[in-house]
Amino acid sequence: MKQWISRFWMTGLLTGFCLFGFTASAFASDSAWSIIMATHQQAKALSYSGVMITQSGEYTQSSKLLHFASPNGDEDELLEKLDGQPSRWIRHNDVIQCILPQQKLILSERRQNATAFPQVFSSPDGTYVPEKVYEIKQLTDQRVAGRSALVFRLIPKDAYRHEYRLYIDKVTNLLLRSELYSSDGHLLEQVGFTEISFDPDPAKRPSLYSAKPGWKMADTQVSTADAQDLPYSLPDDIQGFKKTGVFSRVRGKGQSVDQTVYSDGLSTLSVFVQKAKTGQSMPNVPMAHGAVVSRSQTVGNYLVTALGEVPLVTLNQVLKSVQWKSQ
Repeated sequence: MKQWISRFWMTGLLTGFCLFGFTASAFASDSAWSIIMATHQQAKALSYSGVMITQSGEYTQSSKLLHFASPNGDEDELLEKLDGQPSRWIRHNDVIQCILPQQKLILSERRQNATAFPQVFSSPDGTYVPEKVYEIKQLTDQRVAGRSALVFRLIPKDAYRHEYRLYIDKVTNLLLRSELYSSDGHLLEQVGFTEISFDPDPAKRPSLYSAKPGWKMADTQVSTADAQDLPYSLPDDIQGFKKTGVFSRVRGKGQSVDQTVYSDGLSTLSVFVQKAKTGQSMPNVPMAHGAVVSRSQTVGNYLVTALGEVPLVTLNQVLKSVQWKSQ
């Protein structure tokens, strides 16, 4: 399900803003970015439940989302598919499980990086300055999921990222819908609530699963990698995308995959590098699914894949930036 970890489960730090009662005039002021930052934090601080629709290219998926926030900062979340094969994702803070009932399988890992609906930013701690690469404009108010919403257009200042449109609830400041557009105005992806409640039933608060008899568990071990130990190097900044982390991912006794993550604050992309099996190669042909684009290439004994919700030109720049120490 594409980059659900990077797109649907994220983390943030609470700000000191007064999060309730902003008016349209406040949103129209120079503090618009600060208000959107507060919107991002509301996704973490509020409890809510609802049904949402994700549309990416020709793919459409309806899901149920429940989010419970505790005064101590703990979060419990459930994302359950309502169409197709049953599956659900449960998150407790940074621990995520994917439960596949038909296979009696539980996949789990600890998330390392984040931008997720209904959160906005990948790191709301001052690391990024999105106004350097995006221009912000307010559009006409609209209704989303039966609620009045302010609409903001985030226009990229270059060709290396897409345009965002954010629909923000006037009462709670929670993001109700997010849209991603190409440079020619084509809608690439949208995710948003069709119904939402801010009083979820506490009895439905999810908890992490334990393997039952007949079930299997597969953990992906994710650890921080030392870039100095890798056979290649990547720059800290690529066209306004800053390196946010380098990780090693290992599932069971399988082959390890290195992942380098970049973000401009809103958009996120990753570079995956792994040892190629004998005779294994990847065609250097880009693949797209809605807003998600990937491109792979074989370099010596390694497979390199760049993937993200960014224009193809950005991935090409990323692949060109890989410098091999030796082969």
